[in-house]
Amino acid sequence: MSRYGMALLLSSCFFSSVATASAIEKGTRVEIGIEAPQEGATISGPSQVMVRGQARAFREYKPGNFDLMLIVDTSGSTRAPAGVQSAALPYDLSILAAEVAAAEGLLARLDPGNTLVGIVTFAGDYSFMTGQAIPNQAGAILEQPLTTNYPEVQMALRRILARGPNGGTDMAAGVRLAVRELAGLDGAISRPRPDSRKVAFLLTDGIPTLPFGHVNSMDPGDVEVAIRAAGVAAKAAITIHTFALGMEALSAPYACTQIARMTGGTFTPLKKPGDIIEVLPRTSFADLDMVLVTNTTSGRPASDLTVGPDGRFQATVPLASGVNQIAVTVLATDGTKESASVRVRYVRGESLQLEVQQENKDLGLELKRIEEENKRLEEALKRKRDDEARKKALDLEIGLDR
Repeated sequence: MSRYGMALLLSSCFFSSVATASAIEKGTRVEIGIEAPQEGATISGPSQVMVRGQARAFREYKPGNFDLMLIVDTSGSTRAPAGVQSAALPYDLSILAAEVAAAEGLLARLDPGNTLVGIVTFAGDYSFMTGQAIPNQAGAILEQPLTTNYPEVQMALRRILARGPNGGTDMAAGVRLAVRELAGLDGAISRPRPDSRKVAFLLTDGIPTLPFGHVNSMDPGDVEVAIRAAGVAAKAAITIHTFALGMEALSAPYACTQIARMTGGTFTPLKKPGDIIEVLPRTSFADLDMVLVTNTTSGRPASDLTVGPDGRFQATVPLASGVNQIAVTVLATDGTKESASVRVRYVRGESLQLEVQQENKDLGLELKRIEEENKRLEEALKRKRDDEARKKALDLEIGLDR
């Protein structure tokens, strides 16, 4: 499970009462909900329609809501260049800036309706004289408890960037703190939901160097405590996906690979740290490998498809004149496959105009018929009144003669 992009959603992209489907295989339940367009809708104008919805895979019937904790490395080495530039800056972003940008991109693709987000940073103070950790110093900070208030998460990311990199790499402290918050253990500030799936993304550019070893080298004890923390996460049903950023992290990735393996997560190695800006927002934690949207009537696939990490998607689907069947196909990571579809009718602009013109013409003819009918009724009433007047006049004459 450690290949690059394993967690990416391949695409060509739902949950509502309109069109849903589900499948249960291999202990996985796949649900697809198409929110728009509505079944049987008539569409005119440009020959395309925006399709929106959500796809979700429920492993062993786990719920579809998520509590997500970002575990971000802010050690001193994250001040190194990430190998990418910002449009606003003439120089490379730092690795920390790339981590923050990636987190912001991920946040933009999540839905606060089903995903709580929090942030933990890890580094670790050490003595410049000895290179050893300073006793009784926290190696990790809860920057933002779990919340649906994404603007607060964004502000926390800004604060992290403004504070800047510093310290060693106490990976174990970061994992332990994330586990405390996600599991709601003693001392937790977050309020995780009992009916949610617990997920963490761990981003690091290095290897564990604290709390036991020298800050510039890895001690076996540093790796061991990080892996032990992952064991606690696994017992709490917390999945941790790890991202190794740059050559230092890739030189000794054992801690990251084991943390991912023990918790059922994925390990993503990135030779260029700045690639995390593109990779993280496209990483799925919804147990989905692929979401496809196709107009099965014309055989044309969707374009401009985006799939969020939580399975929410939208795509532009080309339409042909008449009835179009739009199919959504989902493949879960264990191979479970399911499809759902919705049918819409597309009327070209000219055809619609002709239909409107014909309707207006028919309405005009109907109004004319009604007017003529009213005229005939008025004439009949007038004749009746004239006949009654003549009859009364005749009766009067007859009476006078008598």
